[in-house]
Amino acid sequence: MHRYESQNAAGARLEGHRLLPLATALLDSDGRILHWSEDAEKLVGYPASEAVGQFAARLLVNEEQWPQVLSMFDSITSGRGWSGTFPVRHRDGRNVELEFHTYPIVGPEGRRFVLATASEVAALRTVEQNLAILDGFFSQSPIGLAVYDTELRFMRINDALARMNGLSSEQHIGGTLSEVLPGINAKEIEEVMRRVLATGEPVVDARSHGRTPGDPEHDRAWSASYFRLEAPSGQVLGVCSSIIDVTERFHAEAQAEQAQQRLSLLAEAGARIGATLDLRRAARELSEAMVPQLADVCAVHVLDRLVGGMDPEPVGGAQSVYVRRLALASSSTEFPAADLPTEGVYRIPSGSPYEQAMTGRRTVIVPGAELPPLTDVRADRVSGYLARRAQPVRVAPLVARSTVLGIVVYGRSVDREPFDAQDSTFGDELISRAAASIDNARLYLREHENLMERQAALREANAARAQLALINEASSRIGTTLDLQRTAEELVEVVVPRFADFVTVDLLEPVLSGEEPDKLRGDKELVLRAVAVGESGDSGMTNVADAVGEVSRFESRKLYAKALRRRRSVLVPEVDEESLSAIVSSQDRVAPGLAAGVHSYLMVPVLARGAVLGGVEFVRTRHPEPFTPADTALAEELVARAAVSIDNARLYRRERETALTLQRSLLPQETRHTLGMEIAHRYLPSSVGSEVGGDWFDVVPLSCGRVALVVGDVMGHGIRAAATMGQLRTVARTLATLEMQPDQVLTRLDETASGVGDGQFATCVCAVYDPVDRSCTLACAGHLPPVVVAPGGGSRPVDLPAGVPLGVGGVDFESVEITIPEGGILSLYTDGLIERRGQDIDEGLELLCRTLADRGRDLEESCDAVLTALVPEGSEDDIAVIMARVLPVPEDKIATLPLAEDVALAGEARRFTRGTLASWGLSSLAEITELLVSELVTNALRHAGPPRQLRLFRDRTLTVEVADTSRQIPLLRPVEEDLESGRGMRLVNELAHRWGSRMTRHGKVVWFELEIPPGTGA
Repeated sequence: MHRYESQNAAGARLEGHRLLPLATALLDSDGRILHWSEDAEKLVGYPASEAVGQFAARLLVNEEQWPQVLSMFDSITSGRGWSGTFPVRHRDGRNVELEFHTYPIVGPEGRRFVLATASEVAALRTVEQNLAILDGFFSQSPIGLAVYDTELRFMRINDALARMNGLSSEQHIGGTLSEVLPGINAKEIEEVMRRVLATGEPVVDARSHGRTPGDPEHDRAWSASYFRLEAPSGQVLGVCSSIIDVTERFHAEAQAEQAQQRLSLLAEAGARIGATLDLRRAARELSEAMVPQLADVCAVHVLDRLVGGMDPEPVGGAQSVYVRRLALASSSTEFPAADLPTEGVYRIPSGSPYEQAMTGRRTVIVPGAELPPLTDVRADRVSGYLARRAQPVRVAPLVARSTVLGIVVYGRSVDREPFDAQDSTFGDELISRAAASIDNARLYLREHENLMERQAALREANAARAQLALINEASSRIGTTLDLQRTAEELVEVVVPRFADFVTVDLLEPVLSGEEPDKLRGDKELVLRAVAVGESGDSGMTNVADAVGEVSRFESRKLYAKALRRRRSVLVPEVDEESLSAIVSSQDRVAPGLAAGVHSYLMVPVLARGAVLGGVEFVRTRHPEPFTPADTALAEELVARAAVSIDNARLYRRERETALTLQRSLLPQETRHTLGMEIAHRYLPSSVGSEVGGDWFDVVPLSCGRVALVVGDVMGHGIRAAATMGQLRTVARTLATLEMQPDQVLTRLDETASGVGDGQFATCVCAVYDPVDRSCTLACAGHLPPVVVAPGGGSRPVDLPAGVPLGVGGVDFESVEITIPEGGILSLYTDGLIERRGQDIDEGLELLCRTLADRGRDLEESCDAVLTALVPEGSEDDIAVIMARVLPVPEDKIATLPLAEDVALAGEARRFTRGTLASWGLSSLAEITELLVSELVTNALRHAGPPRQLRLFRDRTLTVEVADTSRQIPLLRPVEEDLESGRGMRLVNELAHRWGSRMTRHGKVVWFELEIPPGTGA
């Protein structure tokens, strides 16, 4: 039973419609499902595993429909098939309208089965509608449509294409394109269709042309597109094409292409004809341009007087006219070209077409048999060819500048189309251009001798003018900067390649270091360093001379050394192996020098202010002329101008390095660690200015963990500005250590600047930061405002009273207090950072704020980023920058005790001090610290306002401060034996490392410091 079901089910299974699913099912005589196809599962949702073995009625229809279904099933099994639509139940519960076709089957032993096929009614109606639309489109389209099978035979065409071809649809079906339309380029089109079949890639605008039965007298053209037809299964069915008639466009394109070809030929001929001022070549170029594009035979004849260099005479007079054949071209192997040799001179027959063309200055058309050949040999063969194989011959005059120069004879063979109007115009244009070129050559020959004479006369003047121009250019280009190496490079740039192919400038070592050059001794070798090297193209001299920065050593016997000692130039007009051996510093450079083509050499010492600074070598490799004494004089003049600038640069370098050394010595060499603040700084001297500036910065540690940041800028440059900067920096540092507020510091600095001298001004900004409350007090004297960066990345300039520059005098300064949050950054800088010529200073300040706002860097990287962003190519002014980041103060570094007016206050302060020092591991300082704390607290209770606070700092030293409400500064007074008054401050002065006091908003603070013993908990 199982084997039987498998064979019949397989045999009964249908593949399904190509356009929509076709379900198949096989039922036995009692309505049980034996076979269930995949398309059946797609239509009703039941897989074969659930359907096979089930009763179809129970699975697919509702119970109330069972009687109807069973009655229909009995009718079908009895041998009557049934077709129609019937709703069945989908697996998801909805009803699906299906169209059924049933087939009763009788199996072995008389068993009855039913084979049923079904399709969804809605999908079937959609397919039928689509087919109807497609059929209507195919039959009603005005564009020709055709379908070909895989053998490229017509399967179907529409009426539009049948009308195009002049054949009925039936005459197309079953035939190939080559069989149906033999008058077109069918083979090419079939090859296109085969490629479409093979690759599946469509082809658009494939052109075909030829004649069809519908219009057998005229050539027509079509544009077709082809694409491959495939079944949903991927099976290739054939090719489909759409075709439109493009005959008019084809003719228009052909005419445009022909016109374009003629235009291109004319342009090409115009570029070729007369490219040189040679008569014969111009004539040959004309004949080559005419044949075969325009004519099959062409001969160019020029008046013999022109060839001899004489002016032409008028044609048509009593005198005979002679012409010389300068060119002949033919595309036919039958033409007897040997009978018309070039360079032959012939007399123009009177009254001939040749004379008519020249006198009438127009083209004469004559039958070939009537034209007398211009030849001294067998004229019969030429005449026979013209009469038998040629169309009427054209004789055209060569006319330029109203002068007849000769004639051009050309014609076509009988195999070609006759000349039309466009051909005539094209030929006349070519001949006209050739005539102009021939006349130009004639005029050139006449003027050539005069030109040569004028050139000889001008050559000497030009040489003198070129030397003068080179000297003038050198005056403006050499020495534009006070940079020694750049000056040498400018000399090289001026002379290469106009004067020499290779130049090297070498200077003595002391000159490069700014020192005075030593006197040259005859028994000592010379040591020079190359500072500038230049060459014209790839001269090959890199293996012969030193590269920039390399050192050369010349023995005393070498020409180079002798020239420097004698202070005289060396000229070697013709260089050979022997002379080159005496020139180079080592013998291994002789062979490469000769290989590079060195043929002339000139060396000039660099002399300035009576001293020898080095030498300049000039070499010619490609320049054909050798150096002359005149070249030596010119080179000495150029080098002399450069020598003064080089020596000026040497002296400037020495003075600038001296000033920079002074300036750097006046700046802080290092910044000490500061409690609660990370500090980074940068200082850049001017990169383009001629003198050093007066910018400075300082970081001054103060008592109780505070720190003063100072940035200033002395106006002007030079040694005086640097010296003034040193004075102001020293005074500012001293005033800050005296616990003065920033406004007081600036007031004293203003007095100092006023005393320096007239016209000496400076700007400055001073900030004092207290790590305990993160307060920062700032004051400004005409300086740019500091920038504060918030921990989150926002940045802004600090709003400060601008003040006036230091040195103006008579103006008070004002301090402003701000709070910088933990992680914030304070940046102080000089104007060289953000000020640029031609740029608003606010733009620079805005760029600084944006750069600082990027918080993805540490402080050192932020300094570098600011300089990179704002000073990418150097600054005309000095730059000083300080960046300070606020850090949290460790809890084990500070301890605070609030105080009140109480007689037991001193004891409480001592106990607090003792406990704090014990926790810090500083018990060794407890006794003396308790004593001094007790004295300060007691002194505040007796002689000042009530004490407010006791604070202890542990950093590099132990700092203790007592704050009270009085503004009276404690003083050291003489101590009387019978009085205790004054003993407390004397005791602090004797026992503390240092002590002091400062004013606050609420009174004052008195502090002292003790040194922490080595090895303790510092």
